[in-house]
Amino acid sequence: MNKYDGLLSPDRPKEIWNRQVEPVNNILIISDLDGTLLNKSHQISPENEDAIRRFTDMGGLFTLATGRIEQSVEPFVRQLGIDLPLILYNGAKIVHPASGKVLFEKYVHIPRKLWDDMLALVSDNIALLFYKDGKVFTTRRCEILERHERKDGVNCILIDKDEVPSEVTKILLIGSPPSLLKAYEELLVKHALPCETVYSESNYLEILPEGVSKGTTLEELTRMLQRETLYTIAVGDNLNDLTMIQSADRGYAVENAHPQLKEAADAITVHHEDHAIASIIEHILEQRKELA
Repeated sequence: MNKYDGLLSPDRPKEIWNRQVEPVNNILIISDLDGTLLNKSHQISPENEDAIRRFTDMGGLFTLATGRIEQSVEPFVRQLGIDLPLILYNGAKIVHPASGKVLFEKYVHIPRKLWDDMLALVSDNIALLFYKDGKVFTTRRCEILERHERKDGVNCILIDKDEVPSEVTKILLIGSPPSLLKAYEELLVKHALPCETVYSESNYLEILPEGVSKGTTLEELTRMLQRETLYTIAVGDNLNDLTMIQSADRGYAVENAHPQLKEAADAITVHHEDHAIASIIEHILEQRKELA
């Protein structure tokens, strides 16, 4: 038996998993977007959409945990009819999709000298984006940044270097090649900035508020939902999903996931191109039928 069997690791016995899945209305699935729920065209496949709709129609709970911002996730929220709070900005924010109300948010404080040092490294090969009040800003446009805008469906607001705020929700650095981002890691150490760093893609380095991750914010979300019994299932593909799959009762890595994530996962599901969320939901429902 191994992770590909779709069963729990030995430290989480299968009978415990079975006992938890029977009440579907007490199961919360939290999915990453890029590389997990979305296909290579950055769309939700009909198979994934149908499975999620079926799961929620039966009373199951489903939401997203992503590094994206409100504007970028809105089409997917609408497509799936998600009415649960969303984990955004890789855990720095929880937002209710219907009202847009911010339920949780933390900030990273950037001293002026650090801003100056970071902005001095920006070039045609490094894009720096920062997020505040639901918007994304930059001080310099380049092709790397514009590719990101097209992928995420966002528009970066261009501002002057002197206008950068001291407090932001997160910073995203995109490097080509990724090795260029090491200079930013060194800057953060040099300035001893209280923050968290994570690679959400091989060339995406994110600077988050201290103590923030998808995992810690998943714990915050479960407290908000105030369910007496709630079984959480998290699914991801990259290192920014690591704390989330570790915090969940059951953590899945997709077949295309980073090796470190696959090693940490309770189970490995199919490639994101093969409708991974649908595969997981079908597994849940098959187990439920066996218990009926």
